[in-house]
Amino acid sequence: MSNCCFNVLQTTVNLQLCKIEHWLRVNKLSLIYNKTNFMLLTSRKHNPASFIINNHNISPEDNLKYLCVLLDNKLSWKPHVQKVKTQLSRACGVLSQLKHYTTLPVLKIVYNSLIHPYLNYSNLKWGRASNVTIQPLIKLQNKAIKIINATNTGSLEHFQHLSILCLPKLCIQLFSRLIHAFLS
Repeated sequence: MSNCCFNVLQTTVNLQLCKIEHWLRVNKLSLIYNKTNFMLLTSRKHNPASFIINNHNISPEDNLKYLCVLLDNKLSWKPHVQKVKTQLSRACGVLSQLKHYTTLPVLKIVYNSLIHPYLNYSNLKWGRASNVTIQPLIKLQNKAIKIINATNTGSLEHFQHLSILCLPKLCIQLFSRLIHAFLS
């Protein structure tokens, strides 16, 4: 984006922010300025933008949390995958501790409570990230399956035996459901 286009963008956004500020005032609403941020989605290095609302600068961010999904300015999903990886690691630790005291059905319930929601939530967005990005999650899911089955292999047969979809197949299933709902 050339400097001219960037300046036009910045001017346009600032004008729209003035309109938003007016609307907020008319409707007796307020904005928490120190919690208001923006992020430019780009694959290139960009000039620092300056957006202002009601004489308050809006700070730029490289990562933002929106509905519990971490977005980065390149949409690589690496921060979100790192957060999910941390949660899955903890859940694998819980499974590892529980496997000595419980049965397979209980371990599967724990998997569905502690691991599956993290793999499922907003998967349509981040699940199509590069294979390199989501590979740590696939490894942790395989680790969880190994713990549940008390084996050293996380093969597809073990996933099928537990009626659990591996992460790539879960992505396909969720995307297929979306397409089916759209076409129906």
